[in-house]
Amino acid sequence: MKIPMGKLPLSIMAIIICTVVFAVLIFTEDLSSITGFKLKSCSRKHTISNSSKNSAEDKEKQNTVAEDDFIDEDKINFDPNDCRIEEGNWVFNASAKPFYTDESCPYLDNQVACLKNGRKDSEYLYWEWKPDDCILPRFNPTDLLEKLRGKRLMFAGDSLQRQQWQSLVCMVEYVIPSDKKSMKLDQALSVFKAEDYNASLEFYWAPFLVQSNSDENIISNSRDRILRVDSISKHAKYWIGVDIIVFNSYIWWMNGHRMKSL
Repeated sequence: MKIPMGKLPLSIMAIIICTVVFAVLIFTEDLSSITGFKLKSCSRKHTISNSSKNSAEDKEKQNTVAEDDFIDEDKINFDPNDCRIEEGNWVFNASAKPFYTDESCPYLDNQVACLKNGRKDSEYLYWEWKPDDCILPRFNPTDLLEKLRGKRLMFAGDSLQRQQWQSLVCMVEYVIPSDKKSMKLDQALSVFKAEDYNASLEFYWAPFLVQSNSDENIISNSRDRILRVDSISKHAKYWIGVDIIVFNSYIWWMNGHRMKSL
């Protein structure tokens, strides 16, 4: 039988198609056995689920990292017996807001009011002490006032001590209503009071702690200063009844000159 040009009998076409399909199946099976890879249908739902799961896991990891980096200072159980706070370094912390500046606190002496006196930079306000082996909780003025409820805290010493006292006053005064706090300044004894707490932060001027002829009217020439090294009663009578007292006077003893004593 003569086959028309361009046409194949249906039987031959069926044989060719079956042969091609069979070859493809054999090739696919051989590829699977060689590579161990099995073709599998992909569920869109499963893909989305895995993607969401991975996203959730990544987010959880990020949150964990963030939580590790963030220190909740309210949960810090600080024990001074387990920490040598005198061993550490000053670190710069630009993220910590200063408790006060000489422009916000009215109780600083003019000679230590850096910004008011024209200092341009303010980076010095962001240095804080960091112990080597522990974490200091951030200062909380309300906690301190509660601890001082019904008590007197006094700083006794020289001008450096007065600055420490003024600094502490500035760190607590802003949480106290203006009609519930007062300041009484005097040459010898100055007192800041927090009425609601029945607490006082005081400063007593005694540059040598012991009696000297430079207590009231400062004698600038250290060679003319006279100390009574065995007499402390003149100053100590103002310390009676104080619950906590902090002393400091070492700078006045280290002027490089010999001083007279009685």
